[in-house]
Amino acid sequence: MKQGRLRKHNIDIMFLMVLFLIFTFSAVSVLLMAVNSYRSVVLANEANSSARTAIAYIREEVRQHDAEGAVSLDTFDGVDCIKMSEGSGFNLYIYEYDGYLMELEAKDTAGATADFGNKIMEVNSISFSQGENDTINVQLEDSLGAKHDVVIGIKSKEGQSNEE
Repeated sequence: MKQGRLRKHNIDIMFLMVLFLIFTFSAVSVLLMAVNSYRSVVLANEANSSARTAIAYIREEVRQHDAEGAVSLDTFDGVDCIKMSEGSGFNLYIYEYDGYLMELEAKDTAGATADFGNKIMEVNSISFSQGENDTINVQLEDSLGAKHDVVIGIKSKEGQSNEE
């Protein structure tokens, strides 16, 4: 009779061990799924924040340089850019180069190239185009591939426009 009781006791312990292992595996699985979900939310938030920061930076620079004829679209070292005159032959160029939003302040005759610029932040691509009513259209693709469009109004030219 003791032997039957001993076997029953071993089976009870084995059942509890298997139950504990299933519970542990489930808890670790749920924890890993939560970590992955949190990571993806954080990465998306950072990319969205970077895109907003880049757009705000470009918009603010254009506003600061918004004087008659001071802001224009141009090419600099073969790269499309926004060119903003700072007087005395100096210009501020904002452009995308090698995966980064760049800025460069240079004199017209300095012979500077696009790689001389300061890296502002990482982006996949930026393109600029002239819009209607003296606006500049900026299309930015952030590091996660999300596309953002913004229209910046040039207020110093005729046919004043508002930003959207």
